[in-house]
Amino acid sequence: MNGNWSDLVFLSLPVAYVLSAILAPLNSPKTGWRLLNTSNLIILLVVVTLPFLPQTESGFFADEPMQITVLGLVSFIGWIVTRFSANYLSGEPGEQRLQRWLQLTLGSVSVVVTSNHLGVLIAAWIGISLSLHQLLMFYPERKRAVLAAHKKFLFARLAEACLIGAATLLYLQHGTLYINDILAAYQGSSIILSPSEQIAALLIASAAMVKCAQFPMHGWLIQVVECPTPVSALLHAGVINLGGFLILLMAPLMLHAQLANWLLLIVAGATCVAAALITMTRVSVKVLLAWSTVAQMGLMLVECALGQYGLALLHLVAHSCYKAYAFLSAGGDVEVFLRKQLAPARLPTPSTLPLLFALAVVVIGVLYWTDIIANDASLWLLLALFPIALLSERSSLRHSSSLLLSGGLGVLLIAVYLLQKTLFIHLAPDGALPDAAATIWCAMLFSLLLTAYWILQQRGES
Repeated sequence: MNGNWSDLVFLSLPVAYVLSAILAPLNSPKTGWRLLNTSNLIILLVVVTLPFLPQTESGFFADEPMQITVLGLVSFIGWIVTRFSANYLSGEPGEQRLQRWLQLTLGSVSVVVTSNHLGVLIAAWIGISLSLHQLLMFYPERKRAVLAAHKKFLFARLAEACLIGAATLLYLQHGTLYINDILAAYQGSSIILSPSEQIAALLIASAAMVKCAQFPMHGWLIQVVECPTPVSALLHAGVINLGGFLILLMAPLMLHAQLANWLLLIVAGATCVAAALITMTRVSVKVLLAWSTVAQMGLMLVECALGQYGLALLHLVAHSCYKAYAFLSAGGDVEVFLRKQLAPARLPTPSTLPLLFALAVVVIGVLYWTDIIANDASLWLLLALFPIALLSERSSLRHSSSLLLSGGLGVLLIAVYLLQKTLFIHLAPDGALPDAAATIWCAMLFSLLLTAYWILQQRGES
């Protein structure tokens, strides 16, 4: 398959989304949903076949493994959301309007994740924002929904301004807007960026943080829970991740941009810790999930700043699938939460978590200083936090389990994680190990998170 045919295949996907967006509202709502479900299923099947086609030189679209992986994720989430929406929104006055803007949003996302041209990417990026705004305004009579949508609209313009500024600087530096040609200049380990390239990287990092609702630009994401559940699922599972995708896309440049990476480490790292702690105190399921997204996006950007692109891509895919499921099953989660509240509370033993954490720090410290785990010790510490929390909760009545079961589950999930990470390293751009300063900074953040978690744990539940 030559380059022209490759571009034609990728172009057919957003065209299919646009055509279905035009045709669906012309029919009855039920027929419209059937058309959307069929169209999105066909798109998903086409995307599944893309890895088996010969790889070609990039034209306007790129068929790199990372782009195809994210495109498959977007088409899968889109298909699931349309299937859910057909029943959830049945009889709603704006049902057909949502059909149109849902497909246009998906079409714009499909262009962003496959584009090899900065001009096309920015145009599609703007298209996502405009289409999503219409989805967030599904209930125009709800004042909180309107306020949140307008906040999102303003922040979207800021992100677009950052992207346009970065694209302009990179064009002046390289004389092209083709992404593969720009990134080819950053292959190697001894690249020194010019001041304009450093500024471009800072603008890219800023656009990613705005898109991912990092502090202090996060408020709109907490308030848009007023929109319909399918829209929330699409936003949290398929749109907000685009900030992380942007960093992954520009990885060869970002690897050499120390200022941009430290901006991500400081802002996204602080956001991750604060939002994760706030998540533990929320009682509304949708608000809890929104804060969780802010924290998860912060962690994904930290992984990008550390040069762990395979881990960041795994995080992007896993978070999208989890958050789509969480929002679409939010009604059932309420019942599960209420049942858990019926159980009498018994606090975990106070010394359990500190002792386990101290043991983990000693083991990881020894492995770090002996160069067995190189400079990514902070990520190993983060990975250790899950079994530590699991084992510390073992004596709590609401989470009671045997030591063997808790330990075995922790080991099993770590093994699954390592297998997945190994796979995604081959799908993501080449990364690098973080330096000692970044490792120490992240280790401090994760230690602070666990300390605050322990304090909240010992306070008990009201």
